[in-house]
Order: sequence, then structure tokens, then C-alpha cells
Amino acid sequence: MAQQFDYVIVGGGAAAATAVEGIRAHDERGTIAIFTHEWAPPYQRPPLSKEFLQARAGIESVLMQPAPWYGQRGASVFVGSDVTAIQPEEHAVSAGDGRVGYRKLLLATGATPRPLAVPGADLEGVFMLRSYLDGERLRAVRATAERIVVVGSGFIGMEVAASLRSGGAAVTVVTMDERLYLPFGNDVSAFAKNLFDRHGVTTRFKTTLRSIDGEGRVSGVTLNDGTHLDADAVVVGIGVVPDTDLASSAGLRVENGIVVDDRLRTSAPDVYAAGDVARFPSYRGTLTRVEHFDHAYASGNAAGANMAGADQPYRYIPFFWSDVFELGFEFVGEVAPDARVSTGEVASGSFIVEYHDGNRLAGALLAMRSGEERDAYRKRIESA
Repeated sequence: MAQQFDYVIVGGGAAAATAVEGIRAHDERGTIAIFTHEWAPPYQRPPLSKEFLQARAGIESVLMQPAPWYGQRGASVFVGSDVTAIQPEEHAVSAGDGRVGYRKLLLATGATPRPLAVPGADLEGVFMLRSYLDGERLRAVRATAERIVVVGSGFIGMEVAASLRSGGAAVTVVTMDERLYLPFGNDVSAFAKNLFDRHGVTTRFKTTLRSIDGEGRVSGVTLNDGTHLDADAVVVGIGVVPDTDLASSAGLRVENGIVVDDRLRTSAPDVYAAGDVARFPSYRGTLTRVEHFDHAYASGNAAGANMAGADQPYRYIPFFWSDVFELGFEFVGEVAPDARVSTGEVASGSFIVEYHDGNRLAGALLAMRSGEERDAYRKRIESA
């Protein structure tokens, strides 16, 4: 075996970087290797659809840590290096042209964009956003395109729509949903629709694309009802799927993600998973998977600590944030059917909506509110 490390981490996002911190908090000497197929050290995804896309930040500003930080902590980072297989019974992975041994392995492989299966999806001018290279390509689109169609109205899709619109392009969002931010209730949806209307973003609800049109490159799209929209570019943001290929091929338990216990251990000895790819016991005891930066950050640290012997349960209250135009909002907990405006007025742009499941406070959406209010809700939800 060509190389041997105490800890091997597969992935290039937040969980990979914070796992190093978790390991070093409990093991100062163990050797660490990070393998990422990307050509940069681990970096953050959230800025890609906001300040990075808007050319207000470069790749250096979205790195989880500067490149020298890893060497200072005795961690080797192998960029542009694909791990193609893992052999749990041999405590080894296949990387590049050789095999690498490990004592503990962390799979932080994240998720991949869900493709849009329509004619023309392979034309030049069709984009998805997951990597910094995707972000750099979209920067060029933002600077030159006059008409852009965004497919999907999730958080990433709407952040991309806002960023592209702020660059001057005419932006149309096409979505199967009947309104924006559907899970958060009618009041939030109506406020968001008004916000995007005011900024000149067109929304087409309850429809999707029949085809992406053009000869060689995008010239427009055709909707399900036959309507044609001219477009210079199409951005697809219809969700992601967990990248479980390595785990599945190795025989690990995979069910909508790599299933782990409350220590983030997989079904294979000495193999852990964290971030978007991990399906873990929620704070309420049911298996869940979370596709947000805060969970990747926290679970990577927890997995690293447990790999190094901490033996600490991972108890996580979901949290995420989003910024579109002048609106910034945060969400903590889980959405529940009973939505109540508890503070402020939605029309003002500064408000809190609580989500109740019977008598239990399940979650809260805070728009332009303080960190102290957010933290107070986190404590209330945890104790509910």
C-alpha cells in the first residue's frame, strides 16, 4: 500500500474542513489526508449563488481555510484527486493510481445537482450551480446575457435569480410550485412574490420546460403549455441528490443518503459520514438528511471528533439562511402546518413566523431579525 494515514477524508466542502478541526481537538498527532476531486481546498457553497456570483468575492474569500492552514495542522490536501472506491474490510481507498490506507475514514461527498431530463438540456448555455467553476461560468453569463430562464424556485434557484437580475438581465423563474417558498405559508409566499415582482423578476408557476431550444446553443425554452420564451441562458436548480456512489459500491447502508448513527458512524466499521450525504438521527429521533451549510459545518466537526475518540452524540437543530435582494432571512427548526406571524408585520419586511405542530413549537422563520432572537428560538425549539 503506497500511503497510509490515520484519518482519510473524502470531500471538498465544509464538512471536510471542520473534520480536521474536530480531529485536532482530540488528536494532535494523527496523520490526516483530504481527497477532493475539485481543484481547490475545501470551500463554502452558500456564497456561490450570492456574493461570488455577483463578483463581489473571489475564490479565496469562499475557502473554508487558507491553503497553508491545512499544512500547519498536519493535514495533506490532494486536490483534483478522485477516490474511485473504498474497501472497508481492508481499511483502504482507491485514489488516483494507487491505494491509500486509513485507520478512520470520513465520507463527506455531498450532493450533486439533479439533472433536467428534457430535449436540449445538453446545449451550450445550460448551467447548474454546485462548484466554484460553475459559479465562474455563471459570472460570465451575468455579465453578458440579456434574457435568462431559471428552472426551479428553491433557495438556490431564487438566490441565483436575484443575483442574475441584479446584474441587469431579464430573469424568468419557471417552477412546478404554485407559489414561491411554498412550505413557509401563504403570508411568506405573498411577500416573496411581491419582492421579486418589484425587482422585475418574472415568475411562471405550475409549469416546467417541455424543451430547451436552439441550434448548438440556447436560444429559448418551450414550456409545457407550448409557450416559447426567448433566452440566452438557462440555469437549472431543481434540487440535489446525495452522492452515495462510493458508499453503495462498498455495501454500506444507503437510504436517501448514507445512514449513520448518532455518532455519525456508518454501517461499516471505522467509516463515518457527514454533511449533505449523511442521513442521521434528528433531534426528534427520526432519520433525516439536511442540505445546508450549517449542518455540514457542525457534522464535519462532530464526525472528526468522534473519529478521534470523542464518542459524543450529534444532536442538531436544523438552521439555514438565505439572502435575496434586500431581504435576509433565517430559519431554525422544522416547518409545521400551523404558521403564525408572531412578531412584526410581514409587509414590513421585518417579521417572525412561528411554525407549530399542535402544541409544539417546531420552527421559526426570522426575516431581518437579530441573532439573539434566532438563538432564543433555537433554545425554545430544542426544549419543546
